[in-house]
Amino acid sequence: MGRFKDGPRIPWWLWAALLVATLVRLAGIRWGLPAIFNADEPHVVNLAVSFGGGSLHPYAFKYPSLWPYFLACVYGVYFLCWSVLGLRHGVADFVGLYGWHPEGFYLIGRLLAAGFSLGALVWLWRVENPDDREGRASWAALLLAFAPVVNEAAHSCKPDMLMFFFACAAWFFALRLFLSGERRDCWLCGVMLGLAASSQFTAVPAAFLLPLAWGLGARRLPACWLGEGLACVVAAFFAASPYILLDWRNFWFWTSMRSPTALAAMGAWSHWSVARQVLANLAHFAGTWSVAGAAALLGLAFLLFRDPRRAALLGLPVLLYVLVLSANPDGGWPRYLLAVLPGWALLASDGLALCARGRARWVGLLAAALVVGPGIVQCARQDRDMRLPDTRQLARSWVLEHVPQGATLILDEPDASPDLAMVREELEELAQRTHAAGSPRARLFGGMARSHPGGGYRIYRILRSARDLGTYHPKQVELSQADAPMVDLRPGISAARAVKAGWIVTSSFGAAPGHSPELAAFFRELPVQARLEAAFAPVPAELAGPSLRIYRLEP
Repeated sequence: MGRFKDGPRIPWWLWAALLVATLVRLAGIRWGLPAIFNADEPHVVNLAVSFGGGSLHPYAFKYPSLWPYFLACVYGVYFLCWSVLGLRHGVADFVGLYGWHPEGFYLIGRLLAAGFSLGALVWLWRVENPDDREGRASWAALLLAFAPVVNEAAHSCKPDMLMFFFACAAWFFALRLFLSGERRDCWLCGVMLGLAASSQFTAVPAAFLLPLAWGLGARRLPACWLGEGLACVVAAFFAASPYILLDWRNFWFWTSMRSPTALAAMGAWSHWSVARQVLANLAHFAGTWSVAGAAALLGLAFLLFRDPRRAALLGLPVLLYVLVLSANPDGGWPRYLLAVLPGWALLASDGLALCARGRARWVGLLAAALVVGPGIVQCARQDRDMRLPDTRQLARSWVLEHVPQGATLILDEPDASPDLAMVREELEELAQRTHAAGSPRARLFGGMARSHPGGGYRIYRILRSARDLGTYHPKQVELSQADAPMVDLRPGISAARAVKAGWIVTSSFGAAPGHSPELAAFFRELPVQARLEAAFAPVPAELAGPSLRIYRLEP
């Protein structure tokens, strides 16, 4: 068996669980590629690629910097291998590769995310196995190995799994500080919390874990230790995301998007409905039909009676996240709980250990089936859906076959529409416009124009408001749309005729009648003044994606 440094042996069942979890992560890892169906991935990858231009200054602070910096380093290795140490291809060729064949960049990020999701399980196992006792059940690691929210995030080139890895490490050192009260554990817990927050802002409230571990431990610890640990949090955060401090005004601009004024763009929303969704995410964190959520409540009740200090350490961070997320209209996303899921899974582990204590082996097997089985089934369904053919791929093939090259098309958001190439002339226009505006996308558009393979279409995107997009970042939407060829269809079909569009593709994942009242005139006129040429609809378990309708605009 293997052994981690300063840690216990790894039992065979953990290797088996890691192997199965690896297969679950790798199944469907290429979903959507070479097209990009995840709306959040391009921001991270674009940012990481932009660092290759010589500046580490982020052009946006939607996410902290650690994950894009890490990706940029790995992309540097990718360039050296792909270009044979720069002897066969130059940087301009690498930009062209990213512009026209980005799948390698996204696949690298997804594989790294999957790897960090597996590494996080090791930290969780070490929490429950602090000595050399082999074979002890580690329910927390098993539950999160097959938690659907973790599996979904592990298939995405986003910072969630890097944050999850550091969050699990922070929980490990926090529990060790709670039990043994060593000074270095206070420092290491602070460093891990800072790195987690520098990976994803959603980990910031988890810093509450450090003062809890310091104050609830078995023995009284010096106050200076807490100060040192919190200083480690701050130092690690700014060391990995330095421009948050160096360019405070730009960072403040991005954080101001979450102001009450910006939230008003979402319209009416209920704190109680969001709170119910957050609680539902906790109840079903290991799978929709898993009883792990009930086991966590049982473990919390047992600890409140048997060990209230440990109950507070594991339960209070979870309660804090429930309160924080309930005050946010987007707080119902399951991935926002990733930083505190280790504590919740540890509570479930305590509850399951209580149920299986002193009972026959078949009781433990039954418990495993009830708490882990639903997660495995749900992860398998996720992987199956990721491997299904997609309506956006079918629509792309139809357009390439039936629409002549050079035609003008109006599409919705890139992730909601068929992936089609722009003509060289449009890319050159975008390069000039973005260069004049000082946009970092100018280099990308210029590189794509220089390496253009020929053909393509003149493409416009439907201009949509922050309210219609369902985001409370109106300034971010404005900045994003400033770099793209947009058309305002609120006046109706006349706006499409003004840009000489011959084809319009609508998507159920984008603007739609009823969902987009500001485009009511356009959707009312569309079936009258345009002819429906093709339609593609998803079929459960057979065809994934949005419902797409391709219209030909009548003269």
